[in-house]
Amino acid sequence: MKTDDLVAVLATDARPVDTARLTRATGLVALAGLVLTAVVLVLMLGLRADFAGVWMTPPVLAKFALGGSVAGFALVAFQRSLRPGRAASGALALVLVPLAAIFAWALATVAGSAPSDWARLVLGRSWAACLVSVTLYAMLPFAALLALARHGAPVRPRLSGIAAGVGAAGLATVAYALHCPEDGLPFIATWYPLAMVIAAGLGALVAPRLLRW
Repeated sequence: MKTDDLVAVLATDARPVDTARLTRATGLVALAGLVLTAVVLVLMLGLRADFAGVWMTPPVLAKFALGGSVAGFALVAFQRSLRPGRAASGALALVLVPLAAIFAWALATVAGSAPSDWARLVLGRSWAACLVSVTLYAMLPFAALLALARHGAPVRPRLSGIAAGVGAAGLATVAYALHCPEDGLPFIATWYPLAMVIAAGLGALVAPRLLRW
C-alpha cells in the first residue's frame, strides 16, 4: 500500500480529539470522592454535635474554604499533568495562596494571645485524630484519582501523584470539617496542611510506580 493510500484510509476514521474528557472526568471523580468520603466519615465518626449552629461561623467556613481551594488548585494541576504539553506545576503552586492566608490568620490569632495559650491553640484537644483522620480519609479520593490517571498520559508521574495527594487531602479536609470540633485557627493552620503534606509525599512515592508507561 502506498503512503498516500494509507493516509487516506486512516483519515476516513478521523475523529476530533476530546481534549476536555479528562477535565470532566477529574471533576466527576473529585465530586464522587468528596461525597463518598463525607458519607463514610459521618457514618464512622459522626457529625459534630453542634454543626447546625456553627457551620456558618468563620472557623468552620475557613476549613471548608481551605480544603475546597486547595483541592481546586491541586485538581487543576492534576488534570493538566495527565496530558503532555500542559503546564501543571504553576497551578499546583497556587495551593500556597490559601495556605498562606490561613497561616497569616493563625499567626494573627497567636500574636493576640498570651504565650501560655499558644500550645493549647495549636494542639487543641484532638490534633492526632485530625492528622490521622484527614490523611486516611484522603485515601478514598486519592485512589480514585490515581485510577483515573492511568487513562491519561502523565509524563511527570511524580507531579501527578503529588497533585492527586494534595487534592485528595483538600477534599478530605472539607469532609472532616463536618466532624471536627476544633475551631482554633492555629489548630486548623497546622494539622490540616500537615495532612496535605503527608498525602503529597505518599503521592510522590506511589504514583511513579503505578503510572509507568
